[in-house]
Amino acid sequence: MKHQLLDKSIYRNFTRLYSLALTAVALLSVLGQFLVQKRLGNQLNDSWIINYAGRQRFQSQAIVKTVLILSDYRQKTDTAVYVAELRQWLSSWTKYHYELKSGNLADLGVAVENSPRIRQMFTDIEPHFQAIRRSSKNVVSAMTGNFTSRSVLERETAIILQHEKPFLLQMDAIVAQYQAEAETQVDRLRRMELFLLAVTLTVLLLEAWFVFRPAVRKLRQTILALIEAEYHARETSEQLKSLNQSLTETREELLAATRQKYNRQVEQQQLRTAYVIQGQEEERKRLARDLHDDLGQMLTALKLGIDNLSGQAEWTEKGLKSLDGLKALASQTIQEVRTVSFNLMPSVLDDFGIASALKLLSSQLTATTEARIMFKTNMDGERLAQETEIGLYRIAQESLNNAIKHAKAKTITLELWAKRRQTQLNISDDGVGFDYRNSQRRTPPDGISHGLHHISERARLINGEIRITSEIGKGTGIRVNVPLAG
Repeated sequence: MKHQLLDKSIYRNFTRLYSLALTAVALLSVLGQFLVQKRLGNQLNDSWIINYAGRQRFQSQAIVKTVLILSDYRQKTDTAVYVAELRQWLSSWTKYHYELKSGNLADLGVAVENSPRIRQMFTDIEPHFQAIRRSSKNVVSAMTGNFTSRSVLERETAIILQHEKPFLLQMDAIVAQYQAEAETQVDRLRRMELFLLAVTLTVLLLEAWFVFRPAVRKLRQTILALIEAEYHARETSEQLKSLNQSLTETREELLAATRQKYNRQVEQQQLRTAYVIQGQEEERKRLARDLHDDLGQMLTALKLGIDNLSGQAEWTEKGLKSLDGLKALASQTIQEVRTVSFNLMPSVLDDFGIASALKLLSSQLTATTEARIMFKTNMDGERLAQETEIGLYRIAQESLNNAIKHAKAKTITLELWAKRRQTQLNISDDGVGFDYRNSQRRTPPDGISHGLHHISERARLINGEIRITSEIGKGTGIRVNVPLAG
């Protein structure tokens, strides 16, 4: 009994030491990886910032070059072309300047925090920037008027040339500062990684000395004890050999059967999990596309419009019209947010079930699109399993979107029928149709085949059978049969 208690104590001590050592190594590895990944993301942002800053130098030179051409070739027939180019360069140059100054590159979705040194350098370069920008605008105004004064062009050109070199020199200094700060961050990360590596090696060394070394010594003692015990038990083992052989065979058979059953369950669970994850990822991708393509563009347009209006000294008739347009755009943006939220997960699906959710979906699409959607069902408040309701709703949602967007359908029939042993979902439209077999062989898939693949995967997730029929010019039909649980 005393020997058993001692073995248990040693086992607990070794287990605790192993756990602490491995946990320390794991935490250090995770911390190092986190720092590396974070710095890689920051390094990518730094590269975009440096690229933007480098472009400013090129764009300022393009502006000066265009102004010089306009001042020398006022009577040429291509004056309008150079004026248009000057406007374009000036707009891009101004946009890049303010984005760099704020650290927010709106087009790329990149935001960084400028250092105090960078902010001071932008403050120092601001007078040269404003002088070049103001004189360039005056040149554009002069060249688009009925009469151009040579003295005006010469004066504005001289101002631009006066501020060009200081601007370029300070812009080069800003680029160099960005580069220096990025290199400083990389050096700091390198030192941190070396420190973590040293700590990790130290932990491994301590583990080898205080854990593995005692464990090897104890293992040697245990092996010697086993050899001695084997000698004394040899005679007894001969007598129990037959019984032990029988027990061994039975145990192996039982283990094989258990292992086979377990592996089969694991494979099934892995397959279901893979489909669930795939469906979730597809939903996230679709939501990201909606937000980027619709909401993102409208918010960008709203921001640019507000920026333009904020620079006016007083409201003109044109300004009032622009303001009305921005208000309409804001309303449309709000509606888009609501639509995306509804598409993600309508609350009526959780509260009242699949029939009510499909009825509301049909009504909303009929009200917001040119298609007429007719919904039929014999389910009155009946509820299905949650995963079945979500799956059927996503299938109907994807099918209706395909019919409206790709098939250009005018009339769509959506049916949900509760039968004795199954639930049936039917979607049919009068759209242009397509070649279903060819669409399945397209690589990479286009919008239609991608949507059909999504629908098929959703049907498999809820153990449903799906049938898709379509011909060019004859519309499309989709039927999904889901067996009831139990």
